[in-house]
Amino acid sequence: MGEQSLVSRRNVLRAAAVGATGVAITSGFPSSAAKVGAAQASGSLTLRWGVIGTGTRGAFTHIPVLKEAPESQIVALCDIAETRLQSAAAKVDKPVATFSNYQKLLADPDINAVVIAVPNLLHHEILLAALQAGKHVLCEKPAGATPADATAMKQAVDSAKTVVMFGMQYRNTAKNRKIGELVASGRIGKPRYLVQNCSRGDWNLSPNVWQYADPKLGGRPMNWRFSHAATGGTLNEFDCHYFDLLHWFVGALPQRIACDGGISVYKDGRDTWDHASVTLTYPDGVIAVHTLCLFGPSRADLQIMGDEGAIETVGDIFRVVNYTKRGKTGPKSQAIQAEEPHFHSADHATLGLYQDFVECVRTGKKPDANVDRAVAASRTCWLAEMAAQRKAEVQWDELTVAGA
Repeated sequence: MGEQSLVSRRNVLRAAAVGATGVAITSGFPSSAAKVGAAQASGSLTLRWGVIGTGTRGAFTHIPVLKEAPESQIVALCDIAETRLQSAAAKVDKPVATFSNYQKLLADPDINAVVIAVPNLLHHEILLAALQAGKHVLCEKPAGATPADATAMKQAVDSAKTVVMFGMQYRNTAKNRKIGELVASGRIGKPRYLVQNCSRGDWNLSPNVWQYADPKLGGRPMNWRFSHAATGGTLNEFDCHYFDLLHWFVGALPQRIACDGGISVYKDGRDTWDHASVTLTYPDGVIAVHTLCLFGPSRADLQIMGDEGAIETVGDIFRVVNYTKRGKTGPKSQAIQAEEPHFHSADHATLGLYQDFVECVRTGKKPDANVDRAVAASRTCWLAEMAAQRKAEVQWDELTVAGA
């Protein structure tokens, strides 16, 4: 969120709680909530979005997607970095309101939905303020930076009158949808052993990355993804997507978690891991192994071994192998390529979030990318860290998130 220290950012956030006119943060919010309800009742739905956070995710994913999303308009943007704010505004292709203070954006009754695309440690604070403002919310993953954040967010979402969705879009890709269909159909029998390998380069080192001055790391402004306090850990920031996929493919949450992780290469003052190996034990003895490396070549592959066959992926191409039955000859292998539709130029997986979002507002159904999925994914990450610190396996219920 720009080249600003924690102190300057927190000053912005705290000052915003009262605002320029000195009114409380609830001032003016009922009219916004009433406007949302009136639109639904009349059957004329237009989601008028404000995007809070115009960094890489906000400006380069959410803005292009919102331009193609159904029944959606971008009407406002917010960021504390003026250069990024104006650069993002130019991508909208029409005049939009701009704010440096997110509370002023939330106080605008013309906005009935907001995207929260800010660093993780701010998700909790802004989500609660947006719900108090009566807005629909699409909050980027994860569910906060701490278990306390996740608890507060879960409780607030459960009592909210508006739609709240999290940016857990990986289940929406064509490849993962196809894998999910194959597993659910019983094509490979019951999944028994899953191996998921993720490798990529170090975090974005662009000077536009928000600089966080973590007191625990000496107070020197640095890339916020290098701070555990700002991210909730590397697993929480990056791997929560992949744990969410594993939970989906298995059809359950893990009972036990073991983990080894740490910093092997990037010893530059950060306290976030650059590698990890996590073993998840699910009900009925199903095992999943997840590996992460931030200093290896780009890689994201998956093997799901069932009791009747297997699925293995390489990029967007994967194959299904059905084991040889007794008395038969040779395994049967089928190569499959799952292609995204070509009639959209924006990120298809994220567009799927918005399509579901509109349906939720119209019908009242629960979002697919709901708070329970987000909390379960983050809880897996924090339990893995706990297991690594103890050098021992931990149980799922050793970390409690209220209501989850």
